Amino acid sequence: MKKCLVVLGLVFLSVSISIAQDSSILWEISGNGITKPSYLFGTLKFTGEKEFYFPQEAKDKIKAANLFVIEDQVDHHAQHELNKALHFPKGESLATHTTPEQYKQVTSLFEKEFGIGKVAFEAKYARLKPLAISVSMTRLALGEGVKYYDIELLRFAKANKVKTYSLEKIEREAAALNSFPVNEQVLALVHAATYFKDQKEEFKKLMADYPQGKLEEIFEYTLHPLDNNQKFIEEFYYKRNEEWLPKLEKMMKNDVAFVSVGIGHLEGERGLLTLLKAKGYTLTPVTVSR
Repeated sequence: MKKCLVVLGLVFLSVSISIAQDSSILWEISGNGITKPSYLFGTLKFTGEKEFYFPQEAKDKIKAANLFVIEDQVDHHAQHELNKALHFPKGESLATHTTPEQYKQVTSLFEKEFGIGKVAFEAKYARLKPLAISVSMTRLALGEGVKYYDIELLRFAKANKVKTYSLEKIEREAAALNSFPVNEQVLALVHAATYFKDQKEEFKKLMADYPQGKLEEIFEYTLHPLDNNQKFIEEFYYKRNEEWLPKLEKMMKNDVAFVSVGIGHLEGERGLLTLLKAKGYTLTPVTVSR
């Protein structure tokens, strides 16, 4: 059963976690002329409030850094631009991009799984693009409030008076999201609705993989159903990684930086771990405990 969503989650572990030597969610970056190490932390988009996992080791590294770095701005402008990217233009909706059968399948799922009838669905969700509806399905399936990693880590950094910086403007991520064709988003959404029970089980496995730093498994999940859309993978992951690399190098040369990005950006042939190693840096996994 293929995975159907782009978003990630996680669960608590009640025991100390020993990370394998080639796997972690937290990495030390050293060598290649930098005098003090910086750190790269892979995060999820959001998780349930009860399952939120922010290891002490990451907190300690943020406190010791003089620069905290995330992908995009977290402010009202960013939210506005992201909302524009995730909504259909005026006059369009999910109904205008699906067959009647496909539309009914999605609305029936919302009513059955979440108690959201067709009228409520059309008022709140119908103008969302299929990718955003898929994200909403995962969030609703948690059955609880959610915590967003960017917001929580940024709040922690500011509380500890660490200077903050973003790697790109939100418009860049919005452009990358829009490179995923709507017709393929529809197919992914319908697949998710068809196999929603299996999808929830796979999401639980994903949540268990996160604290253990199973980057390969997590990256594989993030690429489904994107593995048939190389343009989207190129735009959303690889090109952005390569655009970030010189910015990261400049920051690490002058500052002790703690860099927090979506964990899907770490893995892969052009992931940040590979790109940094190719430039001559030493990447060392940091053991995190629960």
